[in-house]
Amino acid sequence: MDTVLELRALTKHFPTHRAVNGVSLALQRGEFFSLIGPSGCGKTTTLRLIAGFEMPTSGEILLNGRPVANLKPYERNVNTVFQNYALFPHLTIARNIRFGLERRPRMLASEISAKVDRMLSLLQLSGKEDRMPNQISGGERQRVALARSLVLEPDVLLLDEPLSALDPKLRRQVRAELKSIQRRVGIAFLFVTHDQEEALSLSDRIAVMHHGELEQVGPPRGLYLRPASRFVAEFLGDVNWIDGAGVRPECVRISRDRPVNGACAFPAVVVSNTYLGNCVHIETCLEDGVRCVAQVNENECRYETGQRVHVWWHPGDQLPIAVEQSVSAEA
Repeated sequence: MDTVLELRALTKHFPTHRAVNGVSLALQRGEFFSLIGPSGCGKTTTLRLIAGFEMPTSGEILLNGRPVANLKPYERNVNTVFQNYALFPHLTIARNIRFGLERRPRMLASEISAKVDRMLSLLQLSGKEDRMPNQISGGERQRVALARSLVLEPDVLLLDEPLSALDPKLRRQVRAELKSIQRRVGIAFLFVTHDQEEALSLSDRIAVMHHGELEQVGPPRGLYLRPASRFVAEFLGDVNWIDGAGVRPECVRISRDRPVNGACAFPAVVVSNTYLGNCVHIETCLEDGVRCVAQVNENECRYETGQRVHVWWHPGDQLPIAVEQSVSAEA
């Protein structure tokens, strides 16, 4: 494995709390790696430590095997794309992109122009190089911010929730573009987000953080299907907790009659149907008061509120997590 970035027992204490607590992970060259978790979990602080905007209390940060924790931000070959993009409003798109290159010693003007032209083409901004940031769309400003960082050829590109300011439709569009761009340039991306769908759709691997620590690291499918804790299971999607077992709504089935095929089945009453466009969520209430949600196709939604049904799933669809108490016992 070609490790480009490694964190070893990285810790950051602030006067009021411990933001990062003994985080260790390795990022491979060309990998799209996401740090996710709820607000305050330490993911942005971890990114700021890597960028050099914060100094660690203890631990190591290695870039290409070289310790960089004591180096200034400009001495590390990493770049950051921020939530607000931080474009220079008085500079054209082309001048925004070439800004960092012009501050590098001994770089010819012709070389700078060639690099800027390549970025304009790569990020589909050709023809807009003379426009100002306020004359282009939010998605285009996001691409300019990416181009400005990528043109410097960093070993790792750090992205701090760069899609959060976009509306949902544009966010999905730019998300697809971001993955394509990362694959074409081959640079390792470290992507910080609290959006589970973004992380699952973009990442080669995901690290889930909680209270400053890593809960689990692995490929998206592995984390979703084999979460190591109840926290990971619930953060990466909806889960029904019934009799100590966890099952995703898309694995829950509903029928009028109790199945006889060895499935886990419970009598229930339909509470509500919620139409979500591509699917319907049917919420039911079991006899002990526990709620259970099934996600079904629209043509399968033939159950009315108040109707008595059975909810069921195959034992193999349960998440491999042992919980100490059922939801009804906790209540």
